[in-house]
Amino acid sequence: MDPTAIQVALWGLALFTVLGLIFGFALAAAALRFAVPVNLQVELVRAQLPSANCGACGFAGCQAYAEAVVEGPDVPVNLCIPGRQTIARAIGSITGKVVESVVDRIVVLRCHGTTAYARDEAEYAGIPTCGAAALVFGGPKACKNGCLGLGDCVRVCPFGALSLGIDGIPEVAVDACTGCALCVAACPKDLFQLYPRNRRIELSCVARDKQSVVRATCMVGCTLCRKCVARCPAEAITWDGRTIVIDHEKCILYGPSCNEVCVDICPSTILHRVGQRPRPEVVEPEAAGVTA
Repeated sequence: MDPTAIQVALWGLALFTVLGLIFGFALAAAALRFAVPVNLQVELVRAQLPSANCGACGFAGCQAYAEAVVEGPDVPVNLCIPGRQTIARAIGSITGKVVESVVDRIVVLRCHGTTAYARDEAEYAGIPTCGAAALVFGGPKACKNGCLGLGDCVRVCPFGALSLGIDGIPEVAVDACTGCALCVAACPKDLFQLYPRNRRIELSCVARDKQSVVRATCMVGCTLCRKCVARCPAEAITWDGRTIVIDHEKCILYGPSCNEVCVDICPSTILHRVGQRPRPEVVEPEAAGVTA
């Protein structure tokens, strides 16, 4: 082999070696100069969080909450709703903060206007979202307070706790629901409400219209007769001037002696015991006396 070629190759190798070392030291120096200090506590808290980034804590994701709860003295450890009490205790042990209780909550759909009960008054052919449909005269349903069934809530749920049922309205998988409340904000009809997981009764209607209007649009809508308000022995059911409201703490604390007269007295069956929401068979509106 030509000695000159060997010499050129060796010089080239030496040159690139030196350049590599120079650039390596330069990168190392830059890394040290611009290094972002890592807070070990933040990393430990972040590892405890469920990584859902649902925003239920009020921060822009799990990383933001981890930084806030470690570095902010006034940020409580119980803001991770999906993590419940277990995560709150873990964060408390890492940060040394006082652990306050976390109310275990789920969402309940306050509408029973299935395709068997609530009629349509128009055909909607626009963007298939509840938000868009609600802008067109309140949506295609005759009941302007009821569920539109286009699944905005299902799409925002990061835990798979919501699904569209065969009867036209969402169903809540109670075991999977964490109470993150993303569906509450997504529903344009304000039909989802956070309930304590240990609730006794549920209300599946937020009708705000007169009885004649309700009966013309939905077979099981609340007629605002207020019999439940008058008969509740715990005074847990009240009327706020527009619709029925349940104070679940009063309801639960009243004790097992309450035989839930509100459920039995309700003529529309929109008050029901936990896990006993009526699931109707499909009924033709004409057969039930409801006309379009």
